Amino acid sequence: MKKLFSFLAMGLFTLSFSQTYVKVSFDKDQVETIYKGGQKKFETDLSGNLRYTGNVFQANGDFRLSFTLNDKGEIADVKLLPELYDKTFEREVKRDLKRMEKHFAGKQNQEVSVNLSFGRDIQPSDARVAFQARDPFAGQTGSR
Repeated sequence: MKKLFSFLAMGLFTLSFSQTYVKVSFDKDQVETIYKGGQKKFETDLSGNLRYTGNVFQANGDFRLSFTLNDKGEIADVKLLPELYDKTFEREVKRDLKRMEKHFAGKQNQEVSVNLSFGRDIQPSDARVAFQARDPFAGQTGSR
């Protein structure tokens, strides 16, 4: 019983610190008028949907997601660049994006392009700079 408890505690501890953050950015205000809630809501919803997928696939790096809203207000022609050999990650990103389809107010043809940045670092929430010198021996003089 002790082994099981320690194993569960260690697993919970490990998973609690391995969260993936997803930063969503645009070239311009493409979604402001076609997404219910505007661009800020779209960024929040998309990063929330992709957080689990990024965690499962341990995604790290920058991607470009582009899609088209057709006349019916449906998401079509979804592309994730750069293309990966294993299409499983791309399929899950498409599924996460399709979940947001009901929030689009579209009845217009519009192409949307989004930059996604997946990372494992914990981002400071209050814009503080980490107190760590790049060179640990900077400012020290003398020889040993």
